[in-house]
Amino acid sequence: MNFLLSCSRQFMDLIETCDKQVSVGELLSSFNEQSVSDYLVVYLRLVTSGYLQREEDFFQHFIEGGRTVREFCQQEVEPMSKESDHIHIIALAQALNVCIQVEYMDRGEGGTVNHHIFPEDGDPKIFLLYRPGHYDILYN
Repeated sequence: MNFLLSCSRQFMDLIETCDKQVSVGELLSSFNEQSVSDYLVVYLRLVTSGYLQREEDFFQHFIEGGRTVREFCQQEVEPMSKESDHIHIIALAQALNVCIQVEYMDRGEGGTVNHHIFPEDGDPKIFLLYRPGHYDILYN
């Protein structure tokens, strides 16, 4: 429980830094500090896991392999070494009540980029680039 509180505090500290309208350089420095970014990723993974489990009746239909939502969260959402997928972004957007736009890099010829907005009718506030197996924050 202390770890969760520590993650939550790190997350809130980062939000407060953003609210202070610090320079882009200071903000990038905070996000690029591994101890801060790791806490942030862990915290968002736990938020996503909690939301998936709270809304189990809805999300259980999207879990493959005969696993429960809890098993899926323990195996695919909470561990740092696991890749995030579509279901993770849907749950995170809903949990944080924020609209996320994801730009998907196509592996085919021409290097096309397709985008999806979660939820579909929202006004995106967060922009992510999805390269197979990994999400990056896009800045505008």
